[in-house]
Amino acid sequence: MVRSVVPGVLTIALTAIGLMHFVWVFTPWPMKDEMTFTKTIAGVDDGEMPSASSTILVGVALIGAAALTLMVNESIPAIGPDWLRLVGMYGLTVILLARGLGGYLMNAGAAAEFQRMNSFLYSPLCVTLAVLGGIVAVAATRR
Repeated sequence: MVRSVVPGVLTIALTAIGLMHFVWVFTPWPMKDEMTFTKTIAGVDDGEMPSASSTILVGVALIGAAALTLMVNESIPAIGPDWLRLVGMYGLTVILLARGLGGYLMNAGAAAEFQRMNSFLYSPLCVTLAVLGGIVAVAATRR
């Protein structure tokens, strides 16, 4: 299970979230308009979408993290030294955990829609992904 299901679920989730960022460069989908998007996704009510460059950067980072997961799991050919991939996997775990646990601090002053989604979806999802990333990292370390 650790060699197949856990990295598979993590990879699919990171890829899906990364692809959503690419969609958001062009449209606020699945929200009905930009104001709803910024309130729900970004936590602000100015109706101004995040810059295309920052949104693309996050999408690329998430898809890169999915590829890293597959490399660390030895599911695809690896690039770079083993130690660097492991550092990257542990780093991803720490970043996701920090976003997940620290995300609750982001609720202060944020739009009510964001607070609700962050408390029940975004932060718990990040903690869950961090746990999955940690499992992949520890399993790779033990090999």
